[in-house]
Amino acid sequence: ICIFGAGAIGGWIGARVAQQPNVQLSVVARGDTLRALQQHGLRLHSGEQVLQTAVQTSANPSDLGVQDLVVIAVKAPALQEVAKHIAPLIGPHTVVLTAMNGVPWWFLQGQKAEAGATRLHTIDPDGVIERAIPATQVLGCVVHASCALLGRGHAKHHFGNGLIVGEPLGGRSDRAERTVALLCAAGFDATLSA
Repeated sequence: ICIFGAGAIGGWIGARVAQQPNVQLSVVARGDTLRALQQHGLRLHSGEQVLQTAVQTSANPSDLGVQDLVVIAVKAPALQEVAKHIAPLIGPHTVVLTAMNGVPWWFLQGQKAEAGATRLHTIDPDGVIERAIPATQVLGCVVHASCALLGRGHAKHHFGNGLIVGEPLGGRSDRAERTVALLCAAGFDATLSA
């Protein structure tokens, strides 16, 4: 599993998922965040609990290889930059979970829309994100939690524990059910929305 965006939400999700058996967590990071993760691992304060876990981290996604699950947890304006570098993480069966703010680039895909309105041009004007992150591999995720950064790679969970996961086109799927099961096992109040 790879976290792309080790800020408050990415750190919260990553630190808890990393505690699960058989999970190998990696993080794409750069600069001061990369150095902090290399030195201290990913850290999370939640109530009285402090989690700290070593993670494989690199500024170059090629170093991390194809993942089973990639959690994108960046602010929406950073997504164009993520799209330029994410390809080495995505294989034919990789699930991409978008735990990020704003309306996603894939919002209109597969929906009945007025002629020509199949892309949100304000979010993905040239289709860069759409080409880099296939919508068929995406699961949407709504986050109901308040988290903050105490420092680079060091998240603080304040309150809320909800993650709502769903297929962009609706319905249920094995991959969505597996993802929700993983998140529930990690202690999140995760639900699958059809």
